[in-house]
Amino acid sequence: MLDADVFLTNPSTIRNLVHKGHTVVAPLLRSDGMYSNFWAGMTAEHYYLRTELYEPILFREKIGCHDVPMIHSAVFIDLRRRYSDRLTYKAEKLTGYDGPVDDIITFAIGANKSDVPLFVCNDDVYGFVMVPLENDETIAEDMQRLTNTKVEMLSFSDYLPLSDDLKEFVMYPEKDTLGLDHIYMINLLRRPKRRKRMQRLFEELGIRAEIIDAVDGRNLHKEEK
Repeated sequence: MLDADVFLTNPSTIRNLVHKGHTVVAPLLRSDGMYSNFWAGMTAEHYYLRTELYEPILFREKIGCHDVPMIHSAVFIDLRRRYSDRLTYKAEKLTGYDGPVDDIITFAIGANKSDVPLFVCNDDVYGFVMVPLENDETIAEDMQRLTNTKVEMLSFSDYLPLSDDLKEFVMYPEKDTLGLDHIYMINLLRRPKRRKRMQRLFEELGIRAEIIDAVDGRNLHKEEK
């Protein structure tokens, strides 16, 4: 199960998670804030509860696959396991369900009642997820979060794949110098990945910068040092 606002940036995601051997497992997804696709705690009324375990898992201070009360947005289920037949997003299929009318909470409660643990794995950088809009927030704010998420993604990789069929619909901000007289980026030629990543960041953020080749100390002769 994969939500439309999820970006899986690791091509080994499916293979890695399948090899974990869990019935239900999710890759940890980062956002431009504290939001992620798992809960580390749940109240007696089945709502979100922030616990001390959340940040160490989110920031990968504790590496591994963690048994948590809730995973959502990107969930892999091994349908070969007979216990997977008990999983559902529909409350009416759970006997004596007393939780909120919410599909992901229904799924989590059903898994708990069926003794199916939910794991979130943070042993690698798997991808990113958008922070959901609140009821009083605008599409413009959502677009800003999308930009923030893409910038966060570029901090881990210089590659953001874009389908040729969709390129015409992607818009970038008009470039300027953010109120400064000039913006320079100094970069070593032998570090092309960093240069490419910065160029992509400038495009996403609408920054007009002049790129200057840095003096490479490795190429200086002894008398020039």
